[in-house]
Amino acid sequence: MRLQRERSILLVLCLAAALLIVGCSSGTGVEKNQFEVGDKVSTYWFDFTVDQVETADFFGSYTAQDGYRLAVCHLTIKNTFDEDVPMGWADFILQWENTGGDAGSSGDVEGAYTLPQYTQDQFLDEYTLEKDSQQEGLLVFEVPDEVSRAALVFQELYADGEDASQYTEGGSYYVWMEL
Repeated sequence: MRLQRERSILLVLCLAAALLIVGCSSGTGVEKNQFEVGDKVSTYWFDFTVDQVETADFFGSYTAQDGYRLAVCHLTIKNTFDEDVPMGWADFILQWENTGGDAGSSGDVEGAYTLPQYTQDQFLDEYTLEKDSQQEGLLVFEVPDEVSRAALVFQELYADGEDASQYTEGGSYYVWMEL
């Protein structure tokens, strides 16, 4: 009888501790990875914010091809890592749901890399985000005219050992925007 009572007390204490942990946590225990324009996104190496998004038919010397327009994203990126971070044109992509031009294709995800640098306002194709520094710039993507909602995506990739061709995937971060 005494053993059963001690087990009951232990069970009640464990449940109380679990409720306390859940009640004090800031969320569901799942890392937030869905954001909107204006939200600060914290990755392993840096924080970034998509400050503003505009659409245009041309940017600098580049004109969007027929049936497409340009999504111009203004970003602020701040290095929060303890050393310099190499950055490049493939770090961010723009993704959207296929609007279904072909039967059965609706629901597929499509995407685009940023266009090469056409103006000084754009991020360089490759650059270094120096320790404790902050940079602002533009990323420009070409998207089909019918796309009205898209996400700027950054995914953490960690090199496995000395072999730079092998990676482990970390967190993925999606900043949703209306186009």
